[in-house]
Amino acid sequence: MADRTPRGRTRRPRNANAAAPLNTRRIIRTNTRIITVSRGQSRRARNAQLRRTEQQEPTERARQAAARQLGQRLGIILEQTQDQYEPEQRHQAPQPLLGSFVDLEDRDEWVDENPIADHAEYFRLQRHAAKREEAARKWAALDKEVVSAYLLYRDISQNWTSWKPDFSEKPKGCTCTLADISHRKVDLVDLFERVRGGSIKFCKCTPDVVRLIQEGFFACSADKPRTAFSIRLVQYHHHLWQASAVATSAFIKSLTSFLDSCNRQPLLIRGSKHKRRELRVPFSHCIDLYLRILTNSKKLFEDGLRLSPIDKWANKCPRCFGPIQNEVKQNPAEPDVNLNMDGNFQQRHYCHASKDCPRNDQYPALLPPSKIASDIEQLTATEDAATGINPPCSEMHKAADDTRNGTTWDKCDDNGLFASTCRHDVPLMLINIYKTGEKLYYPISILRNFLADFPNHKVGVLYDIGCHLEAHITKRNLLSDRISDLRFGTSVFHSYVHEWSCQVKYNPRFNDWWGLTDGEGLERFWSFMSPLVSNLRVSTRLHRLTSIQARAEYYTDQLTASTGEWLAKKLVDCTEINRSASSILNQLHNLANRTTPQPQLHKSILRQDPMRSEQLSDNANATTVEQGIARAAECRDIADRLSRHRITIGPHALIDNLDRNQSELLWKAWYSKIDVRQKYLALAEEKQPLLQACRPGEHTTLGISWNPGEPAPNPVSACPTRHAPPTMSYDELLRLQPDDPFWNDGLFTNGNEPWAIDINTQRGIRFLASLKRSREEHRRIGWEARRAMRWAIVQRNQLLKTLRLIDGLQVLEGGVLQVVEGTIIPPDLEPLLSHEYLSPLGSLVEKMKAGKMVVHEKLIEITKLLIEWDAKIVGVFEETPPQTGDDLLLPEWQEQIAQIMQTMQDNTFSNIPGDLHFQVVYPTGFDPDEERNDNDDNEDDSDQGEDQSIEAIDPPPAPQPHTNDNSESESDEDEDEDDDYIEIAENIMLQAMQHLILNNLAAGTSPRANPLST
Repeated sequence: MADRTPRGRTRRPRNANAAAPLNTRRIIRTNTRIITVSRGQSRRARNAQLRRTEQQEPTERARQAAARQLGQRLGIILEQTQDQYEPEQRHQAPQPLLGSFVDLEDRDEWVDENPIADHAEYFRLQRHAAKREEAARKWAALDKEVVSAYLLYRDISQNWTSWKPDFSEKPKGCTCTLADISHRKVDLVDLFERVRGGSIKFCKCTPDVVRLIQEGFFACSADKPRTAFSIRLVQYHHHLWQASAVATSAFIKSLTSFLDSCNRQPLLIRGSKHKRRELRVPFSHCIDLYLRILTNSKKLFEDGLRLSPIDKWANKCPRCFGPIQNEVKQNPAEPDVNLNMDGNFQQRHYCHASKDCPRNDQYPALLPPSKIASDIEQLTATEDAATGINPPCSEMHKAADDTRNGTTWDKCDDNGLFASTCRHDVPLMLINIYKTGEKLYYPISILRNFLADFPNHKVGVLYDIGCHLEAHITKRNLLSDRISDLRFGTSVFHSYVHEWSCQVKYNPRFNDWWGLTDGEGLERFWSFMSPLVSNLRVSTRLHRLTSIQARAEYYTDQLTASTGEWLAKKLVDCTEINRSASSILNQLHNLANRTTPQPQLHKSILRQDPMRSEQLSDNANATTVEQGIARAAECRDIADRLSRHRITIGPHALIDNLDRNQSELLWKAWYSKIDVRQKYLALAEEKQPLLQACRPGEHTTLGISWNPGEPAPNPVSACPTRHAPPTMSYDELLRLQPDDPFWNDGLFTNGNEPWAIDINTQRGIRFLASLKRSREEHRRIGWEARRAMRWAIVQRNQLLKTLRLIDGLQVLEGGVLQVVEGTIIPPDLEPLLSHEYLSPLGSLVEKMKAGKMVVHEKLIEITKLLIEWDAKIVGVFEETPPQTGDDLLLPEWQEQIAQIMQTMQDNTFSNIPGDLHFQVVYPTGFDPDEERNDNDDNEDDSDQGEDQSIEAIDPPPAPQPHTNDNSESESDEDEDEDDDYIEIAENIMLQAMQHLILNNLAAGTSPRANPLST
């Protein structure tokens, strides 16, 4: 019987609270009040939920019945395949472990077929795809407005450094009535502060995304956003991601933890009191938005400045594609630029991660499928011509006969990347590999698109299977109009896998005009891109492409910034190789040539004939004529001895006594021996780099020439009746030396070529090739340094000219720079200010600010490059062979550097886009009217007189005395001259006031305020 309390109730044990069920209430008694703690849903809530479920059950059954009928009508569900099992008879499907990947195809092994579920899942996926497509369409519709708003307000806030959001005011430029303005709460997240449910005014005439950009935030959705991240936070993440490829989830987790420590309350889901907000997906939308803005801004710059295809290539690698002037080649076939190509199958994408299909216009800078389709058709049409193409080393490479397709990686849709780089490792073209392997049409497409932009260039192509690629292009008659402009080779590291005959023809170290290019730039590029592999496999396909492009552009920028250091390092390397090769060749030149008759005999012969030894010693020190006579006598003696040996052996008698079958067998044996010897020499040369010691001072491999523990065989007992030689194994064959007597063909030939048997000759061939390559590299480094210098000078001058044209359209009125109504836009500015991405801006002033932002940001990049290059590139310029025009190039470079250094000393140069000082635009003096004169050729003569330079303005001449005959006309001319004089003076005063105001604005800068403090 249970214990009872004085009031008759059952006594509870002490540990009753610990053993109580989850949905019970525990009463905690204190001295002051009673606290009831709920451990789950109440009975009332459970009953209400049960009633709601019962009410919704008929509706759910009706929906399932309608879906079943639809499936039966479409033939997806048959009448006899209705589910006949009771619910309790169905096997439970095993649940996957937390975090494991479950493939839909593997799931068929343990999941019963359910046509209804498959039918419902199909329509669910369709609805999801339609939802994503609708969201993508909304974002695409806002591209122009987003780009223009971003550039405009970035200029106004000087890249959000003077940023102070004010959400109490209505949107800027809004024309809506008060009834059309609404308030909505948006969670705002900044780098240092977070606001939960901030009230923001939105209107109907301004998109919500643009409204948030006006205040310095990126919206997370295109329509009615509920979360926004500050633009400077997204910019910081972009720079961090470029440098370290940090995962979005890791960044958001760290940011949330930091902001939680700075706020009293966490950021919770609306309507919940304990569940936290998950910000990874909204932040990834902001990242995609920012990447689209960067891509479109780049397109605006290229179209606005009318950059040609060669200019765009030069922006990628100025060392390869910069202006080419006065370059003297030793051979017309020498390549102007080298391309490296390779494929990578680590950058894959899982099919289950997303089902989006990027359109042709959504590919950022990768070659879209439309530019590859023609090459696929051409290769399919020439399959018959490719019959019999089988280079000897094709079997060693998968890419030579790549049969991989969509079934090889059945869980992936995008299988990898195919790319090309220049010899400076700069990625030039990328192709997305979709459900195929490394097909031949990928390198063909890259070459065709590249040659279309460079019709007069000679191009060197380095590919892992360059021999295979050249054979197919030649046999299939591909690129027939440009095949003479191509020179094929194999990358240095991969060339050692090829057969020796292929190495001799395609190794860039053994062939002319390659310099010291190794062709392995893509291996370094894949290594740099490897941190993206795990993250991009589970992202959307479009996000994967944009991320790869953004990472590649950052890699390009880093390589361009290190141009001076790269050229200086390569110059030191080629100089050292030249010195080393020259030293070794001089040593080899002083050695006696053992492959031609020399006045030297074996030591044993010299000991037997002392007189002969003295004679040869005298001949060695004789004059050139005496050496020739002695050499001729020695050759005659050797020829006589060979004749006597041939007569003794009688080779002709031996061959004449053979019948037909024996003669054929003898010829086959001789041919087989020659073939084996060639293959042996190829293997020996292929193994040569592995046998060379890599430590300094060691260049040979030492071994034991005699083993004292092994007794020497007795020749008499070994060959008493001249038996045939024993069978030689493959390992024993490889241990032979090239000059072993086994290779002597006494009956037919005397195979003792110097390159095959003489070590010194082999060393001489290799070091002579190294000497040539170093000289070619030295000459090419000089070309590349001058190309980069010319490109930087031209770029900076063009950007400054554009900024001056923009500044020339503005006039200071009432302390504010304005554009006079009816101002004619110069032709050079028309593509920029009339671009489609600036069309949403209403006034010309706003377009000028947005256009100025794009140009100024590029000017900052070029200025930084000039400063970074100057420390090294001038030394490279002076230490390489001179060219015509160097006397003009170097002073112009030094002038550019002097102007930049002057702006830095005056503290007028700023790294902030939008913070532009007049001294940067006019480094030689404040003279905006001078630029206007260059673009006023279409105006009247009277207008041209008003637009003269300040420095060119002279005081008007004093009035001359006039006669009374023309007094009336002369008085009119005097009045006109006075008006001109007054107008010129007003212009001078106006420009002086503008100069003074700009100086004051640049000198006084208010301190930065906390952007979210209000």
